[in-house]
Amino acid sequence: MFSLLLASCSKDATLDLAGMFSPQGETVNTRFEQSMAYNDSVGEIHLDMAQDNYTIYVCTDSHITRHNTYRNLEYFIRHYEDAPGPKMALHLGDLIDAQGNFPCADSILRLGDRSLADTLFITPGNHDIYFKQWPVYRSFFRSAVYWFDTNNGGKKLDLFICLDSAEGELGTKQMAWLKKLLAEKSQEGYRRIIVFTHSHLWKLDASQGITSNYALETSYELTSLLAKYGVEYVLSGHQHSRQSVVFKGVHYLVLDATKDSENGQAYMTVEMGPSVVFHYFDYPQK
Repeated sequence: MFSLLLASCSKDATLDLAGMFSPQGETVNTRFEQSMAYNDSVGEIHLDMAQDNYTIYVCTDSHITRHNTYRNLEYFIRHYEDAPGPKMALHLGDLIDAQGNFPCADSILRLGDRSLADTLFITPGNHDIYFKQWPVYRSFFRSAVYWFDTNNGGKKLDLFICLDSAEGELGTKQMAWLKKLLAEKSQEGYRRIIVFTHSHLWKLDASQGITSNYALETSYELTSLLAKYGVEYVLSGHQHSRQSVVFKGVHYLVLDATKDSENGQAYMTVEMGPSVVFHYFDYPQK
């Protein structure tokens, strides 16, 4: 899925202050159209886990720059690589903190190694696309909206849907795509449907400005849609603090951050099988 450019860490560019409040670049509808064009060119993604049980490693909000440390993200990647399979990994956005740092993040993720790239999936956060960075994000990760599934041979297991919520908004085209996808896929006999994205639906405070959460109308439409088609879990980040909410039968999980400068942070593993078991693992103390 992700064919990345390998480069050394680059120097931080001057911040675009207007970009702190608006992407000042391609809209969510444009990003959706370009993502769909790429998806169509490469075809569907089906991960054969070779058995019914497998583990998902999940982290978010690493906020990498060339000037900060990134021990937590390295710790996450090392533990993921060393863990027995079958497995896959998700990063829920804000991989970097500001423009000019995707090459630095790639030097940590090493996604040029196909054995990792084929099982690690990323959704964009607001810091990833602000400051007119969508073309750069796209050159690394190709798509911001996509789905894939897992299977055991020919047996369907779980469906995963990545949504672009980097602006705190899904846009009309992405929402229409999601409705159509869920209507079709919910009839195909998946064990579970899981959505992952960056911005969360349950606002804890106003620390994230206008991207804190979705507009009320979007929240109503999205929560109703996810409940209607049997989505079981929604995984997100952005808030940098853990939260668990069950609404209309859907379990919404907000994860801690991976950013080194914030203490008390953790990543999560999800054991997928007849039941779902969540574990949180604290990053080492600084």
